[in-house]
Amino acid sequence: MPSSQVVKDLLKQLDRDGSGTVSAKELLAALECDDIKEEQVKAFIKEIDKNGDGELNADELMDFFSSIGL
Repeated sequence: MPSSQVVKDLLKQLDRDGSGTVSAKELLAALECDDIKEEQVKAFIKEIDKNGDGELNADELMDFFSSIGL
C-alpha cells in the first residue's frame, strides 16, 4: 500500500483547482486518453466515493489503493 504521503502527493498533482479533492474532469485530464469518457470516470469515482460528494479525497484514494492490493 502506498504511504499516506505518496497519496497526498498524487492528490496534489491531480487536484488542478486546489480544492483538496479530485473531480471527474481532473482525473480525466490526468488520464489523457481519448477512449475514456467522462461518464466512465464518474462511474469509477462513484464506486469509491465514500462520502458521496462526487469527488475523491486522500482517504478515499488510500482506501482504493488498499482494496486493489497496492
